[in-house]
Amino acid sequence: MEHGNAAAADRDLIVPRLVAEPWYVDRITIDAHRFAAAGWSMPVTADEPAGGWFTVNGKRFDRLAYPLLRSDVGAVFWQRERSSQCGFDGEIDELSEPYRDGVLELRRVIDDTPAIERGRDAWFLPDPARHPNLPDDDRRFRVIGDRDARGFLVSGATDYHRIDRVLVNLTGRHLHAFDRVLDWGVGCGRLARHFPLAHAHAFVGCDIDRDNVDWCAANLPGTFVASRIAPPLPFERETFDVVYGISVFTHLREPMQRRWLDELARITRPGAILLMTTHGETAIDFARLAPVDYRNTRDRLAREGFVVSGTNSQLDGHAEHGGEYVNVHHSAGYVRRIWGRHFDVLHVLPGYILHHDLVVMRRP
Repeated sequence: MEHGNAAAADRDLIVPRLVAEPWYVDRITIDAHRFAAAGWSMPVTADEPAGGWFTVNGKRFDRLAYPLLRSDVGAVFWQRERSSQCGFDGEIDELSEPYRDGVLELRRVIDDTPAIERGRDAWFLPDPARHPNLPDDDRRFRVIGDRDARGFLVSGATDYHRIDRVLVNLTGRHLHAFDRVLDWGVGCGRLARHFPLAHAHAFVGCDIDRDNVDWCAANLPGTFVASRIAPPLPFERETFDVVYGISVFTHLREPMQRRWLDELARITRPGAILLMTTHGETAIDFARLAPVDYRNTRDRLAREGFVVSGTNSQLDGHAEHGGEYVNVHHSAGYVRRIWGRHFDVLHVLPGYILHHDLVVMRRP
């Protein structure tokens, strides 16, 4: 009887759609003018949209198999109905200019994605010829947790252009069109390398990993400075009109976060836009948790709002952090309540940067 009750309790975790429907591109091949791609994307409708399930630079696939069985994905996202039926594999016979303006866009078509969130439905592949000089494996590992060079380029370009799409939707301006832009937590330039060279005078990156900062200063356009785990930053009041931080607040304990919220308010101009990532519900969906742990983690986050989920050693030996560098989760309600004391929280976009939520704020 107890087993039956547990099984019934697990069934109530199964949902027809996740709060942010994940997808991923596993493979892209460009051979002369022929293009092929494979990956997975949660099926959200039974009927193919008029423009096709997926497009590449606006062009639909000539041949596409979708959905295909992906048991590996289904095992991760067991809480999502039909999650194992999500694979895709497609080809285009003639893609004469794959890297328009230096980047290829692979888009899935989901008609009901809100306008502010549509960047989530695109992955971006930069022209490798424009990126011959990459940081070494160890530097990349400290930033993204693996040593895959292509993944470093694709994830950096994708995160950069998704942030850019939010700004265009919100303000009508591209990221590079702002006067002063700060990459808070620049690492070894995963996003910074995609900032247009012609506008590098507007770009500043900072990080607590001095070795990575030095690499950026020697290899990328823009200004790069070392910072510390605790404020202040080496900038004057009201310096920046855009600040973004990818996977920074995901690694700071709560008292330190509040200090940084004060500091970000100090260095931004009135009306500035801030874009910060957090681990919320989508990060829990990605966590490969058994049903009982999944339920308990979600319930704890809903109850407490802010949860330290574990330690993190990626920066050990490369940056002094005094145990402050950990892994944390935020609920959207916590962000609106606590961060809202410092900034106007405009949006919390679930799963916008893969398993990260994107918090979009304006400095009053």
